[in-house]
Amino acid sequence: MWWTRQMALASRCQLQRALSTATSSHHLGIIGVPFAKGQSKQGVELAPDLLRQNKLRQVLQSSDERLIITDYGNLQYAVDETLLQQQRQHYHHIRNYADFMACNLALIKQVQQMLQQNAQFLTIGGDHAIGFGSVAGHLQHTPNLSLVWIDAHADINLHSTSQSGNIHGMPVSFLLQQLRGTWQHAAIDDIAPNCLPKDQLVYIGLRDIDPYEAFILNKFGIRYYAMDSIDRVGVPKIIEMTLDALNPANKIHVSFDIDALDSNVAPSTGTAVRGGLTLREGISIVEALRDTKRVQGMDLVEINPKLGSERDVRTTVDSGLEILKSMFGYRRSGARYYSNLDTNILGHEQ
Repeated sequence: MWWTRQMALASRCQLQRALSTATSSHHLGIIGVPFAKGQSKQGVELAPDLLRQNKLRQVLQSSDERLIITDYGNLQYAVDETLLQQQRQHYHHIRNYADFMACNLALIKQVQQMLQQNAQFLTIGGDHAIGFGSVAGHLQHTPNLSLVWIDAHADINLHSTSQSGNIHGMPVSFLLQQLRGTWQHAAIDDIAPNCLPKDQLVYIGLRDIDPYEAFILNKFGIRYYAMDSIDRVGVPKIIEMTLDALNPANKIHVSFDIDALDSNVAPSTGTAVRGGLTLREGISIVEALRDTKRVQGMDLVEINPKLGSERDVRTTVDSGLEILKSMFGYRRSGARYYSNLDTNILGHEQ
């Protein structure tokens, strides 16, 4: 009799765990975008596969047992003659414009597909030029969207203001209605008609802002919390001000450039800048955004395994994985879901 009761209890517990997992499962789509032509340093295109080799899926699923991941592989794109003509006639001073647009056109479609099949998506770069396609695709699916851009750089240069011609410093300018006219020959409205409202963009971590970028940010009143502000008031206050600025009815897209972190914890990146966020500060920011339960999309970009020593690469990859697992379920305060545990270990409930 005792054995029969125990078997029945075990079967009931297994059924409850299965039902709990089935009814509360959460779907995440992942796309790798090995694009390196937004800047001049090769190696960043290796990051999507490197993160996978370092057990990205296992890291994320160990953070939240309910997470069901679909990996869509790496994005493919082809450059057509129309884009090459735009490059020759209007944007010849920008490096690899045609490749940039071809990649982001493909990404816009890919993001929409992932959101039709998943509750959330993760885009892994690649350089930050892919931020245009990732956010633009998100906007086409979810017009009521807020964007938190976590980065050492504002990435809001125009083709007419960029000194380097590197388009990874321009993606945000493609997204804002106020700047669309500066890209009139790109026909962006045909590609991605939904724009981001300027009051739904917040920057965190800036510390290397070009003069024209500063002019644009201040002219349009775009909120940005540079490192001097973070040092002055602290991360908790920055998080509070960021969340206050975002429309509470909107979904959120988080675009995280690894160079937002200090180069001590993320040395293998193309434009590292001293004096950035600590890893703990970066984790705190993504935890706060995660806890809104409104984050629908995220990018992680600019990890470059060809820069620095083997130890530098390991440190940078580990930092990136810590940021991702904190966004997608890991809690430093301990797990919240226990369906994979034998909760009868303490005996029957009183």
